[in-house]
Amino acid sequence: MTSVTREPHRALPRIAGNLFAVPNLNLRSITVNYQMNRLIGSLALLLAFCGVTYGQAQTPATVDGAGEMKPMALLTISGYDELKEDINFLGSLAGQPQLAAQFEPFIMGFVQGLNKTQPLGVVLQTDGMNFAGAICLPIADFATFLKNLKAFGIDSSDAGEGITQISANGQTLFGKQGNGWAFLSMMPQMLENLPADPAKIFSNLSEEYDLGVRANIQNIPEAYRQMLIQNVKAGMDAGMRPMQDESDEQFETRKAMATAQVEQIERMIKEIDEVTVGLSVDNKQQRTFLDIAYTAVAGSKLSQQLAEMADTKTNFAGFFQPNAAGMLMLASKMQESDIAQMQQMFGAFRKQVETAIDKQSDLPSDEAKETAKSAANDFMDAMLATLTAGTMDGGAVLNLTPESLSFVAGGFIGDPAKVESGLKKLAELGKDDPKMPAIKWNAASHDGVNFHTLSVPTPDEEEPRQLFGETVEMAVGIGKQSVYFSLGRDCIATAKKIIEESAANPGKAVAPMEMSLSIGQILKTVATFEPDDETLQMVSAALENETSGRDHVRIVAQPIDNGVRSRFEIEEGVMRAIGVAAKAQQMQAAGAPR
Repeated sequence: MTSVTREPHRALPRIAGNLFAVPNLNLRSITVNYQMNRLIGSLALLLAFCGVTYGQAQTPATVDGAGEMKPMALLTISGYDELKEDINFLGSLAGQPQLAAQFEPFIMGFVQGLNKTQPLGVVLQTDGMNFAGAICLPIADFATFLKNLKAFGIDSSDAGEGITQISANGQTLFGKQGNGWAFLSMMPQMLENLPADPAKIFSNLSEEYDLGVRANIQNIPEAYRQMLIQNVKAGMDAGMRPMQDESDEQFETRKAMATAQVEQIERMIKEIDEVTVGLSVDNKQQRTFLDIAYTAVAGSKLSQQLAEMADTKTNFAGFFQPNAAGMLMLASKMQESDIAQMQQMFGAFRKQVETAIDKQSDLPSDEAKETAKSAANDFMDAMLATLTAGTMDGGAVLNLTPESLSFVAGGFIGDPAKVESGLKKLAELGKDDPKMPAIKWNAASHDGVNFHTLSVPTPDEEEPRQLFGETVEMAVGIGKQSVYFSLGRDCIATAKKIIEESAANPGKAVAPMEMSLSIGQILKTVATFEPDDETLQMVSAALENETSGRDHVRIVAQPIDNGVRSRFEIEEGVMRAIGVAAKAQQMQAAGAPR
């Protein structure tokens, strides 16, 4: 048996893993662009907001003399006619173009008299002191609506002053008739000061989304926003205790990082104006998408930072290949506050990496561990230099066919020489190990980028050999302000092409973040290796023959007026593939031939 001390190459993957899996490090905040960090904060804020407003709804204020009622939260659902078209579109993808008809008798029996062209929803409003909120249904004949509810075991009675009490299974709602609308709420006081025509405040959401939610953060009374901030701080203080085997220095570092995160949340509560989440089935453009967006308070620091994102450009346009099997583009500027926070985090990051290396039993000596630490510090120096420069610019591309796989990633690096230095130190660790593949330094160059290559034998299996050949070729390219990693057939040639296309299109306008996957290309390759999987074959064939390349899943972050919107989109081909797969599974379960 080969001893551990003779196999330092086994430690290399673990060392690399330590760089990307160290506890207490939010790697996303380092590698993902600015607006995605803010997006995560907005989601957390929205959830906290819902908790605050729901608690207030239980004990509504009744103070007189306040100002104009403003919406704190809206939830909208498209009109029935629009929803029916979307349901039928989804059904058509699975061979059921009249799917909505299966549900219509029950739905219309429950909400008979519903205006099918109008949206419905929920509104929660405040004037700073008093609260109002209700479910808003476009029903002109409230009496007939209440009568129809009896068939479902729901009783109603007159509560006076135009209010109706509605009861079922021990639960109670209160309702009243408006001008073409029926309003339902948990308390009769909540039915006061509601909008006369909810369609007017619903329209911005309902015209774009089948289901939309919007929170107007700055319309939440100041006292409740401060309460939310205090609750966040109290939660941090309650959880900030030293962990087992954690040194005082590590605890203080972790505490400082948590404090910085709480300060960021507090800033978001003060500077985010609106948060919107919307889901739409777009039967006209044959796609489905989910949007998460936020806008900033005018004149705020956040607003100024978002304005800088309105015109993002990349110097790595060669990675922008939306028709590839997979693509990722990042192009944004980091703000000073983010850079300062990342620099603070890196202090803890380095110590955790060094501690993890000290525990590596695969490294044969203290000298080897010091070399590994030095290599890790070089890589972290390169990352920190990139963050300090405030530029996130680069991408990745996956090209895939049943006969070939190639992957290239790269982008701006603040100190590429540190990457090269780290690689050479890792190579030094394994120089005496015959199992360690030899690196060919300066094997090729192109436009100022020097490539170092490595070849490893491909596993003796049909699938990887078909994709990679006899060996898996890898290359790392080091430029003046860039680093590239390439893997697969013709890896250097593929990287060179991306470098050339980038040089030919400097400053190309792109979204701050865009990622896409071609499900058809991926499944076609997988299906080649699984010829006996009938469901997989059916889905792959449907994607190739029926969707004309509309088989992508995309995530795109784009600037909007004084804000950012991130959209998760599924094209028609993917939805059709899901329908084909579901139908095939149903037939298989029923024992029918496919």
